[in-house]
Amino acid sequence: MLLFAFLGGGLAWYKQAMQNMAPDSTTRQVNGARLTSERLRELPTPPWRFVFEIADDKLSGVDHVIIGPSGVIAVSTQVLDRPASANHPDPQLVANAALMRGPVDELAKRAGLSCDVLAKVYWGTAQPERPAAIPSMHATLIVEGQRLNDWLLTLPPGPLTPAQIDLAWQAILTGIGRPDPLA
Repeated sequence: MLLFAFLGGGLAWYKQAMQNMAPDSTTRQVNGARLTSERLRELPTPPWRFVFEIADDKLSGVDHVIIGPSGVIAVSTQVLDRPASANHPDPQLVANAALMRGPVDELAKRAGLSCDVLAKVYWGTAQPERPAAIPSMHATLIVEGQRLNDWLLTLPPGPLTPAQIDLAWQAILTGIGRPDPLA
């Protein structure tokens, strides 16, 4: 009797699982952090190092950290079209961006570095007539998600050595509770 109940439950679960996987016309929310992650995975490591898909409660809304020759970059992803205007003189917006970068900066300091840039990556309609990245406010850039890698590859080589890049990567990963990548 118990065997029949177990088999019946298993069959019901299987039917439900197959029904959930069937294509339908329901609109699903696109995960912007996943789009950013997939794009960044196309870049070579080294020299680039990444902290992918960070939980909201770990770094104040920063969902990725990019560490490369040009420095440490905090990333916040949005599934929206890029704003038409990039200049925001509002002091509160500047302060909010600095607060968002703050936890990344604190972790980077463990490696003797700092995070001086917040890249707001927008996954909306591609705008090839505009630059891939445009300044928004102090130390904040608005970046088109589809051209994120193009922008990163055009950054001037910075002062960071491969050893510094790895130390910052290690400090940020372990600082948010992930395993040590260099252990």
